[in-house]
Amino acid sequence: MKVLFVHQNCPGQFKHLAPELAADGHDVVFITQKGKPTPRRVKKIEYAPHRKVTPKIHPYLAGTEAAVLNGQAVARVCFALRDKGYAPDVMIGNPGWGETLYLKDIWPDVPLISLCEF
Repeated sequence: MKVLFVHQNCPGQFKHLAPELAADGHDVVFITQKGKPTPRRVKKIEYAPHRKVTPKIHPYLAGTEAAVLNGQAVARVCFALRDKGYAPDVMIGNPGWGETLYLKDIWPDVPLISLCEF
């Protein structure tokens, strides 16, 4: 099984699950922000938003804009993966940071499991 994890702070809440799935022989890919640790047997792919949140934007909108920027950056990585023939069997992520916003646009038929902790 191909399992795609998405979390800005790899391994985050998936620090036990991702390497355990990989140890069991599953193909595990983890998309995260730059500079995060790599769990054993897991392929890590880093992303970075193409810009920072707009200076002096209304404070109520800053988090939303950051989420959209994260989602766009992850989407770019996923489009590149898809173009190389990669398609996960399941996607797992934390929706709170915006990273999962566009995953279903890229792989509409792949189940998305969200860890909703807020």
